[in-house]
Amino acid sequence: MEGFHKNMTAFPTLFSPFRIGSMEIRNRIVMPAMETHLCDKEGFVTKELISYYRERAKGGVGYITVENTSVDPAGRINDGMICIHEDRYIQGLTKLVDEVHKVGGKLVIQLNHAGKEALTYFTGQGVVAPSAIPSPLTRTMPLELSTKGVGDTVERFAQAAQRVLKIGADGLEIHMAHGYLVSQFLSPESNIRTDIYGGDTGGRARFAREIVEAIRARIPRDYPLICRISADEYTEKGLKLEESKVIARILEEAGASAIHVSACNSTSAFYNIPCYYLEEGCFIHLAAGVKSVVKVPVIAVGRVLRPAMAEKILQEGKADLVSMGRALIADPDLPRKAGEGRLEDIRPCISCNRCIESVAEGKLVCTVNPHIGKEWELEEMPRPRPKRVLVVGGGPAGLSAAATAGELGHKVWLWEKDTDLGGKYRYASMAPRKEDMKKFLEYLIRQTKRYAVKIECDKEATVDAIRQFAPDAVILAYGSKDEFLDIPGAMNNNLFEIKEAFSKATKLGEKVAIIGGGPEGCELGDFLLSKGKKVTIIEMRRMLGIGLVAHPRFHISIRLKNGGAQILTNTKVVEVGHGYVVVNRRGENSQRLEGFDCIVVSCLHKPNESLVGPIKDVAKEVYLAGDAREGRTALEAVSDGAEIALKL
Repeated sequence: MEGFHKNMTAFPTLFSPFRIGSMEIRNRIVMPAMETHLCDKEGFVTKELISYYRERAKGGVGYITVENTSVDPAGRINDGMICIHEDRYIQGLTKLVDEVHKVGGKLVIQLNHAGKEALTYFTGQGVVAPSAIPSPLTRTMPLELSTKGVGDTVERFAQAAQRVLKIGADGLEIHMAHGYLVSQFLSPESNIRTDIYGGDTGGRARFAREIVEAIRARIPRDYPLICRISADEYTEKGLKLEESKVIARILEEAGASAIHVSACNSTSAFYNIPCYYLEEGCFIHLAAGVKSVVKVPVIAVGRVLRPAMAEKILQEGKADLVSMGRALIADPDLPRKAGEGRLEDIRPCISCNRCIESVAEGKLVCTVNPHIGKEWELEEMPRPRPKRVLVVGGGPAGLSAAATAGELGHKVWLWEKDTDLGGKYRYASMAPRKEDMKKFLEYLIRQTKRYAVKIECDKEATVDAIRQFAPDAVILAYGSKDEFLDIPGAMNNNLFEIKEAFSKATKLGEKVAIIGGGPEGCELGDFLLSKGKKVTIIEMRRMLGIGLVAHPRFHISIRLKNGGAQILTNTKVVEVGHGYVVVNRRGENSQRLEGFDCIVVSCLHKPNESLVGPIKDVAKEVYLAGDAREGRTALEAVSDGAEIALKL
């Protein structure tokens, strides 16, 4: 950690030491529990999981909270959930703790039972809850947990806590938030019991209190026991801050060492992990409210992306520590870089929530960090022989390839035919609330300039130019072949495509039709609405934004509706003319919509192999990257570029 504290005076509170019980922490930055699905299907620790957490410990975070860990096989959410409900899991978890400790990190294990959010088809057992109210996500009707069942579950938490002690972890956290079992008991929305575990606040908090008391009876008095709560569930009948203050005091009296203040439940999941459409620091007021009534430390969370914001939260006394979750997925070295004053070197999280979507589909990935789950490969990879590398195209794929290859020691040149770097991503970052995407593009450009020998814009990559350059390897990241959708009239009526519409918004007129309500069409619609234009979006599928992660798709749909856009789904455009479109809606006759000053058409993004064949005899290695290989998202583009660079 040499040099780590050189410039920490910029953030004196954030980089001051702290203590929770017996755990001494080098700074106030917390990595909260976030699923990775990097364990194996039985819930055992893997090499990938260890490497992922070790990398973040090396980056200088105050302490790490390992993702939700199962105390009961019936309470597993899926096969990506780590387990601690039996002694056979101790060996792997001990190895995880030891590896984190070797690099100076501190590790807390989060204990959880999913309750009615567990999946019967996966666990093979019926799901349980405080009351027989279906899950808003799975629609499964749970069994009401009996009084004996409550006691048995308390015991499972206590036994799991004993295993946490055995593995040598620095502390434990009880997951009492986000609509899982303990949260379900706390909430008046999901707990309508009439026995001692229901009713008023004290009754609904009894289960949580008994868990804390049972654990505290079996662990040292000063061993950190942290409770994570949803202080506001953002639903009509759910918990609100004032009642959560009472719950926080109950947990403190029961023996909690700290309160980690989050928000939301399964019903309000679109706000739970705030994407770029929600404000930075959107839940901090909840931590401040809880801190006003308890004496134990309070941990804040809620889209905290920048060290400056974390410092401000601490200096204003709204919390004692700050969780920076997705920001540490994006850049595990964020604490180290911030402490050394290297803010421009921090790889920014763009809050796109592809990480959340990826976990539901498989293992964790990140749009801006292509190395998630592969940290061990990078550690063991030998340094390659330096090559003369030409990257053609300065979009996300090309920039990622150039920066990664340069960092590995290759001699890299980048050619871009346009005047500016960024490709189509430059236009995507122009849409409202996409400022962080622009910051990421600026980061990629800085990194490329840092490592590339030379970057040339307004440079066309012809076969002769590439032959004259004589590279060892060529990475073709020059984008896709874009073609208008095959609609009668589309080629003859001076239509705009998405990129053009972003760059020439003042020339579109007042009334604009957008054919194609995918991610590009929706974001263009939002952009044009912000410019005061009247927008009609026509989408042939049943919903807007297919291809976006669920969280931003939910929010942009609301933004478009609130902004006054006319939205036509299940609608196919069958003809385009000067200022009009003809559409077919399911079950209706064709309709002519007219009076448009401009019509924008989404393009088909097709692979672009135009230079592959002609330059095969020029370079030993030729690669296609990003949209040139297949039209996809920025995540795939950045990942493509980095993976190709690692192959060189």
